[in-house]
Amino acid sequence: MPTRTTRSRRRLRSAGALLAVVLPVAACSGGGTDPGGTGGGAPRDGGTLLVGAEADPGCLDPQQTGQISAIDITRSVVDSLTAQDPKSGRIVPWLAKSFTTSADGSAFTFVLRDGVTFSDGTPVDAAAVKATFDNLVKLPANGAPGYLIGYRGTTVTDAHTLTVTFARSNAQFLQATSTVGLGILSPASFKAPAADRCRGRFIGSGPYVLDHYTTNQEAVLKKRADYAWPSSLATHKGAARLAEVKFTFIPESGARTGALSSGQVDIAKALQPTDEAGFKGNGFRVLSAPGPGLVPPLSLNHRGILADRKVRQALLKGIDRQGLVASVFSDSYKPATSVLSSTTPYYEDFSDRLRYDPRGAESLLDSAGWKKGKDGIREKDGRPLALTWLIPAPMPPANEAVQQQLRKIGVDLKLRAVTPAVYVERQQKGDFDLTAVGVTRADPDVLRTLFYTRSANLWHLPPSELDTYLEQQAAATDAKTRQTAVSHAVRWILDHADTVPLYEGAQVHGVSDKVKGFTLDASNRFDLYDTWLG
Repeated sequence: MPTRTTRSRRRLRSAGALLAVVLPVAACSGGGTDPGGTGGGAPRDGGTLLVGAEADPGCLDPQQTGQISAIDITRSVVDSLTAQDPKSGRIVPWLAKSFTTSADGSAFTFVLRDGVTFSDGTPVDAAAVKATFDNLVKLPANGAPGYLIGYRGTTVTDAHTLTVTFARSNAQFLQATSTVGLGILSPASFKAPAADRCRGRFIGSGPYVLDHYTTNQEAVLKKRADYAWPSSLATHKGAARLAEVKFTFIPESGARTGALSSGQVDIAKALQPTDEAGFKGNGFRVLSAPGPGLVPPLSLNHRGILADRKVRQALLKGIDRQGLVASVFSDSYKPATSVLSSTTPYYEDFSDRLRYDPRGAESLLDSAGWKKGKDGIREKDGRPLALTWLIPAPMPPANEAVQQQLRKIGVDLKLRAVTPAVYVERQQKGDFDLTAVGVTRADPDVLRTLFYTRSANLWHLPPSELDTYLEQQAAATDAKTRQTAVSHAVRWILDHADTVPLYEGAQVHGVSDKVKGFTLDASNRFDLYDTWLG
């Protein structure tokens, strides 16, 4: 398949030969920069990997949450039909030993491997795949359920063969089958209420099982001794190397890095930019990977003050992205140049629409009737231009810098950090002016996940041409058509200031040198199957 350039230093690579829907794939970056992560002699079994995690996710069920803090745990518990090569972006076999797509891109047939079982001993068969998808579409179309929009059903041909059918062509579905959100669960999982599944009452076929999950304390995984069906990307084929993986929830970044320095944990997640240099050497390394998908933004609730397009456009112009990255971040991060990160398939540079223009921002606010008061904060009809930013704790380092930048144009941005569980609840109720939802996924359909008004529509967007563009990119049967639709969608989003891109995010973790074979998958989630302790 032909390639196209996303940036001068990156080339798109060919998709899997079995795809009937042609998908150009950006060079993904899962696996990260991990010098020293593979040395140390022959791999050995046993030991407990200690991980300092950034937050208690509040829910572990991959069908109900896409939070990184949850998926880094459950990726080792739940297998998927396919996997995505982090280096090439190619979709490769996992639970499915082969897969084909119909000529019109609306039907996907999978042939499952023999001898695969869930941790409860039941077979991973076509009926289990059907049960997984049939139950997933019953959930609100936010996150993983959104990958199945237009789902017409799954037809079981025999114990190992099934066909998933959609009402129209679905260009993103095959890549979606590599995510943990579409991971296959035992039918017994769906007998538990959704709340119990959040607490860990679901059953996967992965190399680890969830031993226990204690709120605000820890989640512990135990090795599954009879596991023998890793994806075709794995370096070995038997059970996982580690006996146990313990995720301890440590929200305070300084406490996580302190625990890593003192040997209390082997991996400190979500390393702050100011701490990176201290873990480059002296028995440690930094695992860093830029995230494909939607860049970390200001996600705008199109109600109240932000229903006014001029105010939204002022926020878009009032952010100095280059200054933000230079003042707060490390070399692992870059200023946003689009709604999508530059490592995402079908990325196009829209930096001309993201230029810092404080005068233009102030002019827009003036014309919208917001005049500066004595304290510099704008007012209209006696009401201050105050916006509440809903944030899942712990608060990222950039938030206060963004707050300071917007204050210069007269916006009083109030930071409200809450626990992840409260964050999700308030977000679903629309109880915010701004949040910051960046979705890591190596497919541009992340745009439809967040901006499609016929889905969850957390931002209360009005129906518009954007819906049509998002439908077109999902239904495209060739690369050119999909590129055009994606470009139209991104251009619309920026022209209407439906979101405010900030910077290209990255997963950055501090890792002890005794941890070997530790990588991230194509969507930057923990891949612990080949990990061992030296």
